Amino acid sequence: MRFATCLTLIGLSGTAWGQAALDDAGTPQRTTDPNASPDTTATAEPKAEYGFDVRLRHVSIPKGLVELFVEHSAGGSSSNGIGLDLVRRRGDLELQLGFEFEHIEPGEGVWINKGDDVSGGDEADYIVSPEHTTDGETKLGWFTVEFTFLNHAKINKYVAVRYGGGAGIGFITGQLQHYDVICAGATNGNPEPGCVPNVAPFNGSAASATGPVAYDFPPIFPVVNAIIGVQIRPTPKAVVNIEGGIRTVPFIGLSVGYFLN
Repeated sequence: MRFATCLTLIGLSGTAWGQAALDDAGTPQRTTDPNASPDTTATAEPKAEYGFDVRLRHVSIPKGLVELFVEHSAGGSSSNGIGLDLVRRRGDLELQLGFEFEHIEPGEGVWINKGDDVSGGDEADYIVSPEHTTDGETKLGWFTVEFTFLNHAKINKYVAVRYGGGAGIGFITGQLQHYDVICAGATNGNPEPGCVPNVAPFNGSAASATGPVAYDFPPIFPVVNAIIGVQIRPTPKAVVNIEGGIRTVPFIGLSVGYFLN
């Protein structure tokens, strides 16, 4: 009988010991035991970061690409631009509101529209550089406002591949001027000097040349982006982006940014 009583007391004391982690209301209490299971498996949402970057871009359209759309061109087009991005980032997803300006400089010379034949009497355009305009008009350029979404695939904590796209609108600035030329003894494959204006400083042998006159471009046009590149984070707040892609026309660029929080 005493043996049974001892077993009962041992059992009761074991139960009390096992319930020592409960408070008087039966609620589990936190422990400092490093081997204990976590209270929850949920993870906190990454906080949003806000910052900015300054970017430089080189826009280039090779002559071979231009001549997919015209019979003959005087060359490709290239220019440099500068821009500013306001950035919101949460986790690996980044939203940019971007502003950029650059000049657009087609090569000076003879341009023939797709499907035209100057040997058959069709006119050519002789595009002139701003230095050769009669009224000193400013260079043709564009100012753009764009929204771009970018995702980041981390390689390590310092480097990530970034890719994405977006859209916006562009506003034309300045002018691009040209002569309307009736060619003399020229062909699409050999337009000079027969399609060159017979005025100084060009002194070609065109039958006639009217101008220079400005192209009537629409003042606003859509901008479409597709971007891929690499982001380097030398510090948690600073970033360096090396990227390329399409911004209506092909580009390569570099930007340096900083997050404020």
